[in-house]
Amino acid sequence: MDHLFFFLLAVAAFFTVGILHRILYFAIRYAALGPGTAAPSARRPPLEIAWTRHPLGLTMVMLPGRQRVLQGSRPPDNALHIYVVAKQWMSKLQHMEGRREINELHHPLGRPIQLTHDLEDVIPASNCRVSG
Repeated sequence: MDHLFFFLLAVAAFFTVGILHRILYFAIRYAALGPGTAAPSARRPPLEIAWTRHPLGLTMVMLPGRQRVLQGSRPPDNALHIYVVAKQWMSKLQHMEGRREINELHHPLGRPIQLTHDLEDVIPASNCRVSG
């Protein structure tokens, strides 16, 4: 999963730097023409096809990673199911076997877990994190 993330990050950085470079290049180049002067326009079909085909091809290379992400988002059949109720100042956890915990989670080492969350008096935050 980490390799997929870093690959996608590298692709995004590559295109961001490339597009930024082109914007700056054309801004400097055509600023010298003076105000009111239009930049020359030329249709170059091979170039237009290339800059459409190459990103499409790169996107298709990244497509198999989607399946891996979807597989990672489904818990395995032997996962330990835990129900979590998040309150304003605390979290209550209940294992399906009946054991209850407050603000701490204890589970067998190496066994996958599935958390089902419910919120009470809590505003969902996009920057939540799970530490392990």
